[in-house]
Amino acid sequence: MDTALVCIALRGTITCIVFAYFVFIPLESRYKRSILQTWLLVCLLICITVLVTILFLTSERYFCKYSTFGILLWITAAVVIFQMSVRCSCLETLFLVLVVLNLYVNIMVVSKVMGMVLHLPFSNELSKLIYALAVLGLYLPLLYSLFENLYRRVIEINVSSLLWRFIWAIPALTYLMFYVKFISDYWKNPVQMGTEDIIFTILWSFTTYALFWVTLQMIVQTHEGISAAEQTKLITIQLRMQEEQYERLFENIEKTKRLRHDWRHHLMTLNGIAESGDTLEVQRYLKELIPEYEAGKDITLCKNHVVDVILQHYAGIAENCGIEMEITADIPQNSGISDTALCIIFGNLVENAAEACIGQKEGAKHIKVSACMKGCQLIVMVKNTHSNAIDKRGEIFYSTKHEGEGVGLPSVRKVAERYQGLMKAEYDKSHFSAYVILNVKKELHGAGVASVH
Repeated sequence: MDTALVCIALRGTITCIVFAYFVFIPLESRYKRSILQTWLLVCLLICITVLVTILFLTSERYFCKYSTFGILLWITAAVVIFQMSVRCSCLETLFLVLVVLNLYVNIMVVSKVMGMVLHLPFSNELSKLIYALAVLGLYLPLLYSLFENLYRRVIEINVSSLLWRFIWAIPALTYLMFYVKFISDYWKNPVQMGTEDIIFTILWSFTTYALFWVTLQMIVQTHEGISAAEQTKLITIQLRMQEEQYERLFENIEKTKRLRHDWRHHLMTLNGIAESGDTLEVQRYLKELIPEYEAGKDITLCKNHVVDVILQHYAGIAENCGIEMEITADIPQNSGISDTALCIIFGNLVENAAEACIGQKEGAKHIKVSACMKGCQLIVMVKNTHSNAIDKRGEIFYSTKHEGEGVGLPSVRKVAERYQGLMKAEYDKSHFSAYVILNVKKELHGAGVASVH
């Protein structure tokens, strides 16, 4: 048995197992297959990694002169297996694969340099195996911080695919720099190295890690900044809607005061007409009077104030634009769902429906909103007519107002995922329907219902 090959295989296998744990555990919510099938694919990738290392990346063995081909072969295999295993865009997968490749080769390079400079009383490959395990042990806190903390947060916020168009270039460039500097010394033409090579290699290794850490941290911080801006925008919109509602309320109060003031005169007039025995005139007068009183009547669409404000706002827009709007809302004030989440869901879905109807060129315009609490679940359905072409690519809806992915539906989907729920959209040539289910842990009491047609 070739002891050197055994040491190389063990070094690669142990390192890959550690990396697989830190990379694939945070991705558990995105598995496309069962846990067993996913980890079988991971084992396949570990075997491919070890084989590529032995065949293409081991000095003076087999296909060492084709090392570049071996690296490209591994990147391709890794991307394919990641795509088969988890739900990620191709560019996000490429970013993750290149990050893993950078960190993996950095550990291998550090152990290689240490093995060449600090000779242990063992064979060369066994020494590198021992050093690789030692370096890997030092890397564990860094890997935990990078993947378990930061990358898990990136997964949870579900970064837009547009961002990955550029971010993947960072690990690609760092690997290219690594390749230019280290590949000849590490694989092809080993040269005599000194202590300064160890220091330089370790610094390079940690610099690469720090660059990836900063990249992921910037993604998280950027998302938090965007979320804060969106929340401020939502609050501003909500305040504007509340102002409109209060203005209508004040108008109704003033109208009610006027009607109460005039009520004595109306009674005197009706009494005079009744005394004359003209019942038809009484009926005519009452028909004129009833709409005036109905106009001053305050209608509540939902017991939940936030949802009511939003529905009142878009009901007013629908009425002004000749859109028939049917609303059934059964959400209590104390629903267990944050006001921000409710604002995102109803604000985006009803706004999209209103804009689609406003842009509709022909046919009857109609919006139906249905929302209710069933047990510990909030179920929302918004259905509207439309005439625009729907631009859907895969699972992503692209905006008809600007370039790139739409903003509203992804925001709703994130809220649904935060509440362990789901969002689904269906459409045909004339209708678009959005469904949202949120799971609420909090026990609910006193649900109320109001309907308007």
